[in-house]
Amino acid sequence: PEYRMSKNDLVQAVNVDIGSTGEVIRRGGYSVLSEECHKNLWQAQGFMLATCGSVLVAIHPSGDRRTIHPALVGHSRVWNCNLPDGRTTFTNGLIHGITDGYSGFERGVAPPDSLGVPNVAFGALIPGQYRYHLTFTRLSDRVESPAVSSVPVAVSSGGLRLAGLPTRAGQALPRYLSNPDGEGAYFAGVADGRSIELGDPHASFAPPCRTIGAQVFPVGTVTAFWRGRVLAAQGDVLWASRPMAPHLADWQDFKPMGSRITAVCPVHDGIYVGTDEDLFFLRGETWDQLALVRTGMGAVVLGSGIAVPGDQIGMGEGTGSGQAMVCIAGGEIVTGFAGGQTSSMTAKRYRTDAIEVWAAFRDLPEVGPQYMALPV
Repeated sequence: PEYRMSKNDLVQAVNVDIGSTGEVIRRGGYSVLSEECHKNLWQAQGFMLATCGSVLVAIHPSGDRRTIHPALVGHSRVWNCNLPDGRTTFTNGLIHGITDGYSGFERGVAPPDSLGVPNVAFGALIPGQYRYHLTFTRLSDRVESPAVSSVPVAVSSGGLRLAGLPTRAGQALPRYLSNPDGEGAYFAGVADGRSIELGDPHASFAPPCRTIGAQVFPVGTVTAFWRGRVLAAQGDVLWASRPMAPHLADWQDFKPMGSRITAVCPVHDGIYVGTDEDLFFLRGETWDQLALVRTGMGAVVLGSGIAVPGDQIGMGEGTGSGQAMVCIAGGEIVTGFAGGQTSSMTAKRYRTDAIEVWAAFRDLPEVGPQYMALPV
C-alpha cells in the first residue's frame, strides 16, 4: 500500500533482475530459435516438450524434433511429470500419455472388452471350479492392462477351450488360470489367434498375474511423482498410481480434497496439495498413512506450485534443506518445507490477484534463485 512506502522503495522496474543483495541488474537478452508459436514448455530429462498448435513435440539439444502426439486436443494446458527412468508423462485432462523423447504412447492399456466363450477340451486339469483371466500387453514396451476375470467354470475332466477371444493390433493377449478352487491367477501362455486351450495341471507354479483388481490410471491434470507413484488431480480428487506402475491404479487409491486441486508438490515426508479453498499438507511416508493438515495460507493459484531446492529458500534466519515447494496462496508467495512448515515470503509487502499462472524456478549466477510466475 502507498502509505507504507518510503522514498527508497522501488515503484516500477522493467527488464531488470534484482540481485541477492538488492542490486538492480539489467536483464540479459535473448535470441530467436523458432518463429513458430510454442506453448506448454516442459524440461524433461535430455529433451524439452512443447506444443506447436495441437502437436506435441520433443526438442533435443541437437535441434532434432520428434512428434510425440499429432493431435493433443481438449483443454489448452498440458501438465507433465518426469519419471526416474527418463520418461515423462503428459496430460491435458482429456488425452494422456508417456514419452521417452522419441515416441509417445498412451499412458495405459485398455483391458480386453470380452472374455471369449469357454468350452471343454482335451487336457489334464484337476477336476474343479476354474476362473480364467485375460489381459492385453503392448508389444512395444510390455505394458500390461488390468485383467478381466471369468465366473467360475466347472471342469469335470479334460481342459478348457476358449474361443472368440478379442484381438488388438500391436498387443498380445496373455491368459491366466486359477487353481482348481478358483483362487489365484497364474500365467498359462499367450493366445495365438482367437482361440486357445488350457489343460496344464501345474498352473500354480507359473508367475502370477500382477494386474488383477487394477484399473487404467485416470486421466487427470496436475501431476507429480512421489515415492514411486504418479499423482494426478481429477477435479477435487487426488489419485495415486500403483508403486512403479504409472499406468495402473487401484480403486481405493484416491483422496477427496473438497474443492478443485490447483497444485501438487511432494516433499520428503508428505505432499502439499493446493486447492481453490486452501493449501493442505498430507503428512506421511506411505499413501495409506497420509493425514490431512490445513495450513490456513489461503486458496492456491492454479499452476503456481513448483518443487524447489530447500537450501535456496529462506527459512527463519537461514535457509531450508531437502525438497521444498513454492506457490501463490492467499495472494502471497508461500514456501513449504518438510513437516508441513509454511511461511509467506511476501506477507504485508506484496499481493497478487492472479487466477492461473505458469511458474518456474531458476538460479542465475549474478542474481541468485528466482521464483517466476507468468499470469495466463
